[in-house]
Amino acid sequence: MAGLEALTLDLSLTFQRLHVSYGVIPAYVEAKQTVLFLSFTVVIEVKKTFDFIKCLSAHLVSNLWIEASRITSEYSSLAFEESTQFDSTNFSDDTKRKLGRVGSYILEPAEMEELSNIISYMGNFYGSFQACRETPTGTQECMYLEPELTDLMDQSRDPEERLWAWKTWHDGIGQEFRDRYIRYVELKNKMARLNGYTDYGDRWRQKYDTTTLEADVDVIYEELKPLYLQLHAYIRRRLYETYGDVVDLTGPLPGHLLGDMWGRFWINLETLATPYPNRTSVDPTPEMIAQGYTPRKMFDIAEEFYTSMGLRPLPPKFFNLSMIEKPDDRDVVCHATAWDFYDGQDFRIKMCTRVAFEDFLTIHHELGHTQYQMQYSHLPVFYKDGANDGFHEAVGELMAMCVATPKHLYEIGLLGVLEDDPEVDINFLLQQALNTVSTLPFHLVQDSWRWKAFRGDFPVERWNDEYWKLKEEIVGVKAPTTRDSMKDLDITAIFHVNQDYDMIRYFMRTVIQYQFAEALCNASGHEGPLYKCDFYRSKEAGNLLANMLSMGSSQPWQDAMEAITGQRDIKVDAIKNYFEPLRVWLEAKNIENNELIGWTTSH
Repeated sequence: MAGLEALTLDLSLTFQRLHVSYGVIPAYVEAKQTVLFLSFTVVIEVKKTFDFIKCLSAHLVSNLWIEASRITSEYSSLAFEESTQFDSTNFSDDTKRKLGRVGSYILEPAEMEELSNIISYMGNFYGSFQACRETPTGTQECMYLEPELTDLMDQSRDPEERLWAWKTWHDGIGQEFRDRYIRYVELKNKMARLNGYTDYGDRWRQKYDTTTLEADVDVIYEELKPLYLQLHAYIRRRLYETYGDVVDLTGPLPGHLLGDMWGRFWINLETLATPYPNRTSVDPTPEMIAQGYTPRKMFDIAEEFYTSMGLRPLPPKFFNLSMIEKPDDRDVVCHATAWDFYDGQDFRIKMCTRVAFEDFLTIHHELGHTQYQMQYSHLPVFYKDGANDGFHEAVGELMAMCVATPKHLYEIGLLGVLEDDPEVDINFLLQQALNTVSTLPFHLVQDSWRWKAFRGDFPVERWNDEYWKLKEEIVGVKAPTTRDSMKDLDITAIFHVNQDYDMIRYFMRTVIQYQFAEALCNASGHEGPLYKCDFYRSKEAGNLLANMLSMGSSQPWQDAMEAITGQRDIKVDAIKNYFEPLRVWLEAKNIENNELIGWTTSH
C-alpha cells in the first residue's frame, strides 16, 4: 500500500538526516543511535518479510511513521544541544566538520507532528491517487500514475486524451495538496530560522558550500541556453507536425505534449523527433524483448557493467531484499530509489521495472547510487553521502549515458551492427539531449520557484500563477488549460516537491556528469569525440571513480571534484563539447525551417 511505501521512504530520509558524532558526543548518544538504527531496520525487515498490507492498516502505518519521526527529531535536537557544549578551538578540522553535521533545532512537538503528518499524507495520497474516466461501454476505467498514466503519456498521440490525463492528475494532486503545502512552507521556514538560516531555501542552498548558488546556477544556464533554445525550436516543429494547431509555432510548448506527466524528460518524444528515422535505431527495446530480457536479467547485466571496471559487486542479499518489479498485491510508489541501510552490507533498490530501454538505463542509474553507497560504507555515518547531492545523481547518469552509446549496445549484443555514420550519431545525440539538455530549465524552475516561495517573494494567492510565469519565461512551456491560482498548485504534482526533495541536484548533475565522463574517458585511453566514449571494462576508469566515491562527503565537494577531474569548479565545457555536433545540426535545421528561436509569452 502507498502508506507503507511512504513510511519506508520517509524513515530512510529521516535516518539519512540523523547525524551521530562518534568519539565526540557522550556514549549514551551513540547507544541511543544504535537502538534507533536497530528499530529502523526491524520495521523495514518486517515490511519485506511479511504480507504487511494484511497486518497493518494505512492509519497504523501513518502513526508508525509519525512516531519514528518524533523519536529521530527529538534525538537530533538532543545531539545538537550536546554538540554546542564543546570548545572546538583545538579540535581537528575533521572533528569540526563532524560537529557541524550533528543534529539541528526542531519545532515544538505539536508542530513537528503536524509537519510529519503533512508529508506523510502527501506521500500516501500521491501513491494511491487514480485518474478515472468512463469508457465507451459505460464502465469506469481508473489509472494509477505507474504504469497506466505513465504509459499513456508516453504512447498516446491523441491530444485530448493527453489533456484529460494531465488535467486530472494536476487537478487531483495539486488541489489536494495546495493548503497543506502552504503550511509545509511555513513550518519548514520556521525550523530553518531556528537554525540560523533566513528560510528553508537558504538551508537547501547552503548544502553546496556557497552563498551564491542562486546566481551561480543562473550563470551556468545562460552558458547552455543557446543549445536548449535550438532543441526547443526543433521539438516545437515536430510537435506541430504531430498535433497540428494545438502547437503554436512561435509560442511555448503545451505542457501535456512533452512525453511525461510533467514535461521533465522529453525522451519519449524520440519516436516523433528522430532526425533520421530510417537509420539504425538507438533504442534497443525491441531487441531486449526478442532476447527474452527480464527485470532480473537487466539488473544482472547492469551489475556486470560495474564489476567489469573493477567496482564492487552487489551484496548477496540484494535481490532477496530489493523490490525490482511492481507487486500485484498492494499499491506502491514506483519512483525508482536506491537505499542504504547504513550497516555496510544492506543496500537495496525499489523499482517497478519494465522490459524497456528507458528502465534499463534507470537500473544503471540506480546502481550508480548503490555503488556510491558501497564505496563510502567504511566512513562514519556523517560522511555516508555524496560530496553534494548533484554528485550522487551525476554518477548514476554518467553510467546510464555510457551504456546508451551504440558502441556499448553493440558490445553487449543489443545492436547488430556498429556503424560509423554521422546520421546515426545525430540520432544518438538527440536521444541524449532529450534526456538531459531538456531537463536543465525544468529543474532550474522547480527550485527557483521554491526558493522564491520560501523567501516570500510573492503572496500565496499568486503561487500557481508565478509558477507558470517562470515556466513560460525560462522553460518555454505553458499550462495546457486554464489554471486557478486560488485552487491549483501544480508544482506539487511531482514526487520530489511533495516529498521534500530539492531538485537543483538534478540541474547540477546534468553538468557534472559530463565533467566526470570526460575524466573517465581520458583515464580509459579513449580517443575521439566524447559522445563515442564507452569506458566499459576499463579498470583505470574504475579506479579513478572509486577513489572519488570512497571519499563520500568527508571532504568539501570541490576536493572530490578535483580528485576525479583535476578541476575545482563546475564547468560547462564538457557538456558543450559533447553536444556541439548536435548544436550545429539543430541550428542548420532550424534555419532551414525558418524557426523562431525562443518564444512569445502571455506574461
